[in-house]
Amino acid sequence: MTNQSITQSQKRSLESITPLFSSDNAGGADVLFLKSSSDIGVERNGGRNGARFAPKSFLSYFKKLNNSPSLFAKKFKELEVANETEEKGDFQLAQIQQSKRISKIIQENPNSFICHLGGGHDHVFPLLLALGENFKKVIVLNIDAHADTRTDPLAHSGTPFRQFSNDFKGEFLLFQIGLLELANSQSTLEKLERSKTYTLWRKDLFDSHKLDSFFDRIKNEIDHHTVVVFSLDADALSGELAPGVSAVNGNGINREELRLLWSEYKKFPLPHKPVLGIYELNPVYDTVSMLSVRTLANFVYDCFLG
Repeated sequence: MTNQSITQSQKRSLESITPLFSSDNAGGADVLFLKSSSDIGVERNGGRNGARFAPKSFLSYFKKLNNSPSLFAKKFKELEVANETEEKGDFQLAQIQQSKRISKIIQENPNSFICHLGGGHDHVFPLLLALGENFKKVIVLNIDAHADTRTDPLAHSGTPFRQFSNDFKGEFLLFQIGLLELANSQSTLEKLERSKTYTLWRKDLFDSHKLDSFFDRIKNEIDHHTVVVFSLDADALSGELAPGVSAVNGNGINREELRLLWSEYKKFPLPHKPVLGIYELNPVYDTVSMLSVRTLANFVYDCFLG
């Protein structure tokens, strides 16, 4: 029996991240991609649709990246947790249903690095609800141009943190980085009734003293009952790096600043594996070369290595 040589395409696939993804639902995963492939919340917020394609586009490119010795023997999983049909029927009920799916998956994979892929930023709300079932204190480090604490009566991609503040019975602290004054109304910035909010504006990222003090404050709040979520709204990134987002940023964060923020997050004494959320990526408005997808996929790849 002759040995049949593999093609160049097959060889590249075997040397990529693709073989690390398992279709086996049994057992835990080292890295768990939760996909929220819906942008109903973005539409309800008056934004341009297309973010529902982000998880598929992101993973399609991400899987082609080369494997690394640091990733050997790791097991990756991808699971859909959103349901667009449910959201079209009863949006807030659909958010609860999504949180139940996420909670079940997290319980089955307690030691996984979680990477949540939106969809709109509304999907961070069910993620936080699920995490809040297991932790008494929830801290969100939100990298964003917008506070996403709108006071609108209808839930959407601009209301998730105010929603969670109103619903969560434990302690919730929201740390915002990169906000732009021109992108946030006075009503949006109104104090959360049951939670504490701290803001490091975009212009303050250039002040190393303010940045260090900001992260020291977060570190001092962490105990073994705390979960800390790194939430990245792609709108926070410079439009030169990420034109394919829900709202392009003309004064956004660059690659070096983003890597710095993640490195500070990794220094925290976390009682859990990292929880990373990426939202508002919109492949419909990306460049032909998929610059936005590539920027975020490269960042996530570095997160797994570091």
